[in-house]
Amino acid sequence: MSTPLADFTERLTAFATGQKRGIRNPFVMVPVDPPAEQTTASRLQAWADGETPVPVEPVYLDRVMPRTDVFQTVLGLPTSFYQNGDGTEQAEREEQTLQDNLATEMVDEIISTHEDACGHAEHVLLLLHLGALYPFARSSELLDEMDRRRVQATVGIPFPGEIIGGKLSFFGERAQHYYPAHRIDERITMDHLQ
Repeated sequence: MSTPLADFTERLTAFATGQKRGIRNPFVMVPVDPPAEQTTASRLQAWADGETPVPVEPVYLDRVMPRTDVFQTVLGLPTSFYQNGDGTEQAEREEQTLQDNLATEMVDEIISTHEDACGHAEHVLLLLHLGALYPFARSSELLDEMDRRRVQATVGIPFPGEIIGGKLSFFGERAQHYYPAHRIDERITMDHLQ
């Protein structure tokens, strides 16, 4: 019996080895029950550390985010910056600033750190801990930016949520943008990780 995690790694391998092709960059997504996201990332790290037919590089998004300029800027702003008299709350302005800039800067950081992998479809980049970016960036924004930047790597994203009626639901919300990634429809749950 195949699991969604096994289907995910098999699909990534098939794209990276050229056994399977798509119209666009080979991006593969699998929904993960949010409580299973950390365990799924650990299993994918173990897969990447093992014998794989292609190079696999895990990218922990929660470690990339603090290295962006926008994140550092938001952390460094004094409280007086937010006292503009229009009733806008500090948290709302910080959230909006991050939503406007974070995906672009994160992709910049990923490309600079994983330059060799980003240039070859025969490499797999696993974008892990996507849930840590909520609500500041979504998978579709990262994939759109990677597409614009012509990242060639086979990219895998386990996203916390589910697929409802063929659409991605991130933490129970509808995705802001449609991205034509290849999807594994069945959601990874803790039962699959036993």
